[in-house]
Amino acid sequence: MSLHRHKFDTVNNREFVDVQLDKDHVVFHGSEQEAMGVYLSGHLVFRLKEATPVKHIRLHLTGVRRVSLPSRTAGFKRSSRETEFYKQTWEFHDAYRTAPEIFPAGDYRYPFNVILEGSMPETLEGLKDASIMYAFAVEIGRKHGKNITYRKPLRVIRAPKPACVDLTLDEVWAQKIAYRVEMPSKVVAFGTSVDVNYDFVPIVPGLTIAHIESQLTEIRDLTLNEDDLPTTRNTSSTTAVLASDTYTIDQNSAHYTTKSTDGFQFSRSLQLPRSLGQCVQDTSAMGIDIKHKLRIHVRMRNPDGHFSELRLAIPVSIYLSPHYRVWEGETFSGEAPPVFMESELSDEAPPPYGQHELDRTFDGQYRVAAT
Repeated sequence: MSLHRHKFDTVNNREFVDVQLDKDHVVFHGSEQEAMGVYLSGHLVFRLKEATPVKHIRLHLTGVRRVSLPSRTAGFKRSSRETEFYKQTWEFHDAYRTAPEIFPAGDYRYPFNVILEGSMPETLEGLKDASIMYAFAVEIGRKHGKNITYRKPLRVIRAPKPACVDLTLDEVWAQKIAYRVEMPSKVVAFGTSVDVNYDFVPIVPGLTIAHIESQLTEIRDLTLNEDDLPTTRNTSSTTAVLASDTYTIDQNSAHYTTKSTDGFQFSRSLQLPRSLGQCVQDTSAMGIDIKHKLRIHVRMRNPDGHFSELRLAIPVSIYLSPHYRVWEGETFSGEAPPVFMESELSDEAPPPYGQHELDRTFDGQYRVAAT
């Protein structure tokens, strides 16, 4: 690797280290089976305020999968597994075979690049019990004193390819009511909303709709060791309600009458959470399976007074859009692009850390750790 050393700034002579990327985020387009690899390049930069004997300079990019399951036995600790599934290392200076080299005070800049395979899992964060994380780690080994270390996360996003993603259910239920349920898109960007259009036409005279209940749920299935056969001891399954809505039909505003039909027509919207601590994207990788489902219950009053209920369960896919700025512990920000106007979907990712008021930033300073 070539080294570029810049003139030392004697006014601002504090030491620092950073990993500067040409693209702060990696965006894969399509599934793990169809996505192309992505070229990522950048520079390791650091400043020494005084001449320093340096033994080695290394940069690592790692991917780590973590799963933690609650114990099924009272009094026992949680079971946890952390696995490093990816590692790339760059050796910019290795002096173990010779004497440490004296690096003059100044600024240093090392280029690096890597091709990330499209089959790599995307970043998953926000869950207490599971995560998939990527990070750069810098090691600058010094002959005297503690090594300089620094860590910077890398976000990997998987965006769906353009496709026909609308959904229409047009059925007759129990010879009592005809219904049409339409969703403009069953693939929804994180932080936006799930929109549903309803059209009901009672077949039985005197049948009325009392109310419509809808829930968006997140189903989380975790396996402690991804290569093991699932058992009750090494798996867990939980369901969380992300959003809910109960709508009592206004018989006047929702009711419509034509020459041939007499029914009800209306639209409802479920707002998705805007924090990764409350909702995550669909994932199926490395023993971590996250899915979403829209459950709809239509409660009807029959002419004789008893109630009937139509139940629907519709799969919904949530993804992190590269058009949005979403960080751990922070909230959603950004304008929603029209659904799958994917001539606009490019590798352009959200702005770098520190360039948006809602982004959680790193302080840009190295941590000093023992050798």
